[in-house]
Amino acid sequence: MNRKKVYISLPITGHNIKDVEKRCKSASELIEQLGFEAVSPLEVSSNPDASYEEHIGRDITALLQCDAVIFLEGWHYSNGCSLEHSAAGIYEKERLFSIGELKRYAKETMYGV
Repeated sequence: MNRKKVYISLPITGHNIKDVEKRCKSASELIEQLGFEAVSPLEVSSNPDASYEEHIGRDITALLQCDAVIFLEGWHYSNGCSLEHSAAGIYEKERLFSIGELKRYAKETMYGV
């Protein structure tokens, strides 16, 4: 059985990349601990020379291949995250906004609650 995939949506543009990497790594580790496959925008589109359009295109493509999206703090201030939020809604992906919601989703997924 394939593990469910959870895409990580977090603000990147205009933020310190080291801080973004730490937040993304922390989220990835928690997602993996809960039994999901973490999908990071930093891994999906890792070319630092790519245009914004290339990055967001790869991100949305990856998001559409996931079962759920977790939106990290500050997402609603980010145009890219807002676009990801809209795409997740249109394509009926589970949208999660906290660690508690992620844990609930893991429990529901695992036990069919």
